[in-house]
Amino acid sequence: MTEIILFGGTSEGRVLCELLGKKRIKTLMCVATEYGEALLPPFDTLRVHTGRLNRAAMETLLKTEKPRLAIDATHPYAAEVSDNIRAACEKAGVKRFRLLREKIDSPDCVTFPCMEELIGWLNERNGTVFSSLGAKEAAALSAIKGYTDRVWLRILPDAAGLSACLAAGFPARHIICMQGPFSKELNASMFREVCADILLTKESGAAGGYPEKLESARECGMTAAVLSRPREENGLTLAALVKLIEEDVL
Repeated sequence: MTEIILFGGTSEGRVLCELLGKKRIKTLMCVATEYGEALLPPFDTLRVHTGRLNRAAMETLLKTEKPRLAIDATHPYAAEVSDNIRAACEKAGVKRFRLLREKIDSPDCVTFPCMEELIGWLNERNGTVFSSLGAKEAAALSAIKGYTDRVWLRILPDAAGLSACLAAGFPARHIICMQGPFSKELNASMFREVCADILLTKESGAAGGYPEKLESARECGMTAAVLSRPREENGLTLAALVKLIEEDVL
């Protein structure tokens, strides 16, 4: 029997996964990719489901596993996935906790509510663009004028993500495959290496290395363009969830 289903291949999800393993709580961890699975700690109380799940598949999973609760530790920008988790849990009558990354104010950045506005802004400007938005945004970024020459992508070292970037027309020499988060020094080194003028980033919080990216961009004299989170959410911080698990309250 599974006690907890944990959704999310985020850094916080891995922290919770390890803690649940040490507490010997029977956990099913759901991650989207084989790369995400490879990063998980080994515990005999841990099982892993690899592959993306739609709402119907989540409902089936909850019905089959019958967990006492579910934890949504997916990325703050994965709004559709979180909606599906919430709806599936409500239908199955399973208690759900949503993990939240605390927001970080960035008043000196240019902020955009959607990709369309961000790309429109970029197309009114010159300069080399360094994107840390991820492989999912590669197709949208191909709408930037002269993107094959002026846009660099930094993505996770995942075969599917790399294929998506190549399929969008980005040259291989403009794709950096690395696992973050990154230090300020490493960010700055990459920005300078490609002579970047503009940083594209999501407000991914401290866990996503957001402060270090902004500090590096400032140091390099770059403009930081931020894609806003899709919405405000209610939930618990990583520290709050860790405390509940450690105190056997969950």
